Amino acid sequence: MNRLKLLLALLLTIQFASFGQVNLSKDFKVTVSEPFQVIDGASKEYFSDGKGNAISVKTDAEKVFIQRFNASTMKEVSRKTYEDFPPYNKVQRVMKVGDKLYYIFSSFNKKAKVEDLYVREINMADGTFLSPKLLFSTSSEVTVSSYVDGMPGMFGAGAIRFEVLTSFDNSKIMLRYRTKPETKKDSKSFDIIGFYVFDAAFNKQWGGEAKMPYTEKQMNNLAYAVSKDGKAFMLAAINETKEFQLLTINKDLSVTPHKIDIDGKLFFQEFKLREAADGNITCTGFYANGMDVTVNWTGAGALSFNTNGILHFKMDQNGKILEKHDYEFPIELINQFESGRAQAKNAKREGEGKAGINDVKMTNLVQAEDGSTVIVGEQQYIRNEFVGTRQTTVYYYADVIVTKIDAKGKLLWMKKLPKTQVGTLGKGGMGIRFIKSKDAEYVLFLDNIKNADIGKDEAPAKHQDGRGGFLTAFKINDATGNYERHPLFNIENINGVEAFQFKTPRIFDSADKTFLLEIYLKGKQDGMVKMELLK
Repeated sequence: MNRLKLLLALLLTIQFASFGQVNLSKDFKVTVSEPFQVIDGASKEYFSDGKGNAISVKTDAEKVFIQRFNASTMKEVSRKTYEDFPPYNKVQRVMKVGDKLYYIFSSFNKKAKVEDLYVREINMADGTFLSPKLLFSTSSEVTVSSYVDGMPGMFGAGAIRFEVLTSFDNSKIMLRYRTKPETKKDSKSFDIIGFYVFDAAFNKQWGGEAKMPYTEKQMNNLAYAVSKDGKAFMLAAINETKEFQLLTINKDLSVTPHKIDIDGKLFFQEFKLREAADGNITCTGFYANGMDVTVNWTGAGALSFNTNGILHFKMDQNGKILEKHDYEFPIELINQFESGRAQAKNAKREGEGKAGINDVKMTNLVQAEDGSTVIVGEQQYIRNEFVGTRQTTVYYYADVIVTKIDAKGKLLWMKKLPKTQVGTLGKGGMGIRFIKSKDAEYVLFLDNIKNADIGKDEAPAKHQDGRGGFLTAFKINDATGNYERHPLFNIENINGVEAFQFKTPRIFDSADKTFLLEIYLKGKQDGMVKMELLK
């Protein structure tokens, strides 16, 4: 028995030693800051001022903290605490417009049951707040528009009620919201949606609340956009006629519908509506020919969005289609990194026109000044599965699809980046952080330690959330789409420092080819990790 224990200990020692000898990327230099006092907050946002400093804005209930860091040394330069906010305030967005930083928040008036929306500029030179400015008040209560991580947190945490949109050149900003319906009957309820348009300094151009021309039963609200000339647009699906319409919201708050010549029978999880460089409107979405029902070994079933490709089209401001492009996933891409059994199944489904990649959700859509667009999608889905003897909700964040098209809609490249992350506590440390630089795109994520030395074209092992991992970066050549896999560091040993909390949204670019990551070090201390690309 003692010999068996000794042999087992020896095998474990060899295994851990092999993990410790991982060949980290030589293209990146990783350094860790001195620790600084932690700031707790449900919302944490990070920005570069473009002058060698980084700024973090953290919201903890009704307290807001502003920290400034020297981006080179990672030393904390200053921190300020603010509690001079109206009651029941909730951060909606922290955004950089040009060289200015703005904190947008709402305040709920319990007596009148309306929302007041404010903006407050942050002086990036000294990390201080300027006075708040009231933008507008709603006519009634406002419904939740989305959640920070795509799903509600505990007690509805992370709820966003006001969507913030910008024109292509960032000269116009639109705030959009939906009031609480007066009736629960969709057949009798007409949505009331607020549209307020401002210039880049948050001076009001026009705004108010518009009544939709169809009932909730008759139409689905899909996406919104604002143009540099201050016009507001909305994409809607009309259920009865199976068609899409572009709705123009006029300055007098009347709504003008325009029929769009797009197949209304396709399934879309989400659309992104954006103004193009030429002032026309682009629409992009992952589509499916239908929904699949997946059944696991226990007999539990779940609906799966069988993603077949990307639909991208451009229209003028009256809904006339100018370009239409269908970037169908090729079978070679679908089968990449899949098992032999899955490939055989896909080959059969391809003959029926049904082969696809399940549950791809758009995480990023980035438009460049030259009119090109990068589209990023990640497999994200939830299943009820048995973990041990208990049925548990399991969250999956898997392969990433990155696509680039030029200004005329020509497909330049499409790549599938392999990963599988699994957890049982929501998003946790899973998902990706996408960063676009001058000549490359970066996809950063936490991966299984077993994958640190695999080749870029090998199928990776599954990563379990909450069990350490390696921060990994896919570096994609912007011109060709060729990519490299770079293991950066083990979060349990970053130059001798252990990160006890990791979240991908805390990664940000402080300069071209330089990334910063804030981590929790335990003992009420945080720290910064700097990743510098040397090549």
